Amino acid sequence: MTADALLDLQAFDVETRQLNHRRAALEQRTKLDEALAEQARRQVEIDTIAAARLEVSSRQKKAEADAQLVSDKADADESKLYGGEVTGLKDLEALQHEIAMLRERQSGFEDLALEAMMEAEELQGQVASLEGARAAIDDVIAGLREEIAQAEEEIDVQLAAVAAKRAEVAASADPDLAAEYARREPAFGASTVVRFDGSNCTGCPSSMPAMEVDRIKHLDGDAPADCQECGRIVLR
Repeated sequence: MTADALLDLQAFDVETRQLNHRRAALEQRTKLDEALAEQARRQVEIDTIAAARLEVSSRQKKAEADAQLVSDKADADESKLYGGEVTGLKDLEALQHEIAMLRERQSGFEDLALEAMMEAEELQGQVASLEGARAAIDDVIAGLREEIAQAEEEIDVQLAAVAAKRAEVAASADPDLAAEYARREPAFGASTVVRFDGSNCTGCPSSMPAMEVDRIKHLDGDAPADCQECGRIVLR
């Protein structure tokens, strides 16, 4: 492996990180998170109103059942009244009064049942409206997931191409030199390998002290050097 090949490996690694970052930071992911949060909020609203509707429906059924019980009792009393079972005047008057009271109670229960039914219908309308809104959000989510999958596939193709090129370069690597680069790369990233231009290192964020410049200038051969100031690999 030539020293310059280290720069190729570094360039491939930089490109790989950039592609992975782009993959993780797709704009559609933020939109998807927002849509999922909205979907969850809509579902909470739907569940809350549906629970309220269930309670109202239960109240309606109870009122209807109470009305039926009172109606059955009034019907039975009317059968007595008109069937000749009661003949005494006071008993007849008492029975008529009881029937009137029962019919009044029946009417009250029926009113409660009607009110509950109307309230339940209103709540059901709200649920239907919210479910429509949620369905629209579901469509948005499905579309975003499809866009993300397509974008990921495109980036994965690029990542595979970069990995293949990097593997080709790494296959001819000097094991020791490649290992040294791999050891330092996590700390220095895109500036692990820098080039010495005679007075400084291009690509290094630090300025090389004069004594270190002089030392590197007077090194024998052209093998990569270690910068004693920052620890990067210096190509000469």
